[in-house]
Amino acid sequence: MRFGFRVAFITAFVVAFGAAFASAGPRAEAQSRLRPWLGVELDKAGTVPRGVRVHHAVRNSPAWSAGVHDGDVIVRVGDVLTSRPDDIIREVAAHTPGAALRLVLLRAGVEVPLTITLQAIPEGEEMLRLDKVGVQAPASWKGLTAVSGPLPSGLGELRGRVVIVDFWATWCMACRMSAPKLTSWQAKFGAQGLSVIGITDDPVEEASQGVQTFGMRYAAVASDESYGTQRAFGVRALPTVFVIDKRGVIRDVSVGFDPRKEAQMEALLRRLLAEP
Repeated sequence: MRFGFRVAFITAFVVAFGAAFASAGPRAEAQSRLRPWLGVELDKAGTVPRGVRVHHAVRNSPAWSAGVHDGDVIVRVGDVLTSRPDDIIREVAAHTPGAALRLVLLRAGVEVPLTITLQAIPEGEEMLRLDKVGVQAPASWKGLTAVSGPLPSGLGELRGRVVIVDFWATWCMACRMSAPKLTSWQAKFGAQGLSVIGITDDPVEEASQGVQTFGMRYAAVASDESYGTQRAFGVRALPTVFVIDKRGVIRDVSVGFDPRKEAQMEALLRRLLAEP
């Protein structure tokens, strides 16, 4: 069984019938197949004089595949001029997966027309995998404070090692359930080149208590009260675990706790540790 908890700090919108990034069981997943997905995160209204700026185009999404870039400004959807994220969400929601949606973007002061074929919204973990697996992980931390263990300055300092980054919180029961396995992997594979790094948005004192309660014997644990590193990794649910290879490339992402995946993840760790 998988358990997962939504993070409370979402500041942008993933356009998909007004819904975003969480799995709520088979029924919700079946319903999500009927929802159209554009695949962009949007800045809040008023951040640009005209239109709505794309904070991030999800890799492999309909928008990304059609050529939408981070920083583009959506000024028109169909015949509707846009000034708020809700304008775009509403127009996307009026279509079905497979429909063609016409956008006009503003890029470097030039209007760019695009036609995008909407897809059905993937479940939360699959969306994150589409966006992150196969790309370089952020090389530097943003706003972290050490809680336990020697905290490296960033993933760049860990090149040549396989890294697990575990985003967790003290209130998250699924995080409590996954911590023992991550701790066991640190003990089992640490000498072979594995570093498990835990990152929480809890304050340092509370995080320190959580480390003790959960029995976390990771290489290091840090507090991310500003959410800077969570945002950089695109985390929206807890726990979220990234597996990063020796070159700094994200090779797997897991959202929630599913003990059935442990053998598969351990096999991946063995393969990555054996890579030159």
